[in-house]
Amino acid sequence: MRRKIAVAALAALALGVSGCSTADGPPTTSPSRQALSDRSSELTDGSRGEHIEAEDPEPSPTHDGESDADAISVAAATMAAYQRRDVSQRDWLEGLEPHLTTAAVVALSSVDPASIPALTAGGNIAVERDASGYLARVAVSTEGGSYRLLLVRDGSGPWLVSQIAPPDGAS
Repeated sequence: MRRKIAVAALAALALGVSGCSTADGPPTTSPSRQALSDRSSELTDGSRGEHIEAEDPEPSPTHDGESDADAISVAAATMAAYQRRDVSQRDWLEGLEPHLTTAAVVALSSVDPASIPALTAGGNIAVERDASGYLARVAVSTEGGSYRLLLVRDGSGPWLVSQIAPPDGAS
C-alpha cells in the first residue's frame, strides 16, 4: 500500500512540475553552450557569414649584417647599464629593463649592482649566430674575460637579452 501511495505522489509531483513550464517559444540553451556555438560560428563563418582571410604570418627572422649590428648595439647598451655599480638597485634595474626580456628582469631583480665585478668592457664584441634567426650569442670582452649574453627576438621585434653570464672565475 505504501508503495502505491509513493508512486501516486511522484506522478502528481511530475504533473505539477510539468504544468509550471511554458510550451510557448523555442527551447533555450545555457549561456555557455550558446557562447560556444557563437564562437564556433565566428571562427568558421566570420561575423556575418563572409569568408575569413587569415593574415600572412611574419617571415622568420634571419641573420645578416644589420641583425648582427643590432645585436651588438643591444649587447653594448646592456653591458654599459649592467656595469653601473654606483647606482641604487632600482635605478640599475630600470637602466637595464629596456634591453631585457621579462624573465631576465625578474632574474636580476634581486642583484645588488655593487656585487658585480668591476670589469671594464673592452672594444671586442663578437656575435655567434644561431641557426634559427631568433637567437644570438654575444661575447663582450673585459680585462677579466668575456661576458656571454644570450639574445632573443620575436619575429621582426628587437633583440632582447635573456641571460647574462659573467666571465669564468668572476663572481
